[in-house]
This record gives sequence, structure tokens and C-alpha cells, in this order.
Amino acid sequence: MIFVVVGEARPSATLQQIQANRLAYVDWEPGTPHAGKYETLARYEVVGASPKRTFWVMQADDPAVIHGLVEHFADVWQITTYPVVQRTIGEAA
Repeated sequence: MIFVVVGEARPSATLQQIQANRLAYVDWEPGTPHAGKYETLARYEVVGASPKRTFWVMQADDPAVIHGLVEHFADVWQITTYPVVQRTIGEAA
């Protein structure tokens, strides 16, 4: 399943806290049960957004993988997660 994870920086979060949190995730994730359990993980930033806003697009069979990501980043981000289905422009839902 594909998930879109939307994060908006908490008003109290500084850029230094955001960066430290991201680097801590890079160190933390390989030792978790979620390591390597996603097929795709891409991160995008909205240019010029204030507060800072990011999107992650993840593909994983186990929703717990998404939960691990959300739990780690919840200190500095307000996060909303959506399961999504890819469709062509002409495809009716």
C-alpha cells in the first residue's frame, strides 16, 4: 500500500531541532523492526512554506512501518497520514 505522510513543523520547533530529529531518525531506523520493510520512501519539502512543511511518500505492506515514522517525528512535526491508491488521470474512482 502507498501512504502519503504530511508533516507541518510545530510552531515551537526550530530548524536546528528539525535537522537534529531527521539525523536521529537516520541513526535510529536501521536498528528498529521497521528497517527495510518499506519498498519506497521519498521525502519532499514545500518550498518557502512557513511553518516548514514536508511530504513523505512511502510504499509498505505493513502499516506499522508508517507508525514508526510518525512516532519518531511527532516531537517536532504535526503529522497526518493517508493511505492512497495510484490512478491514471482518466480512471474513474
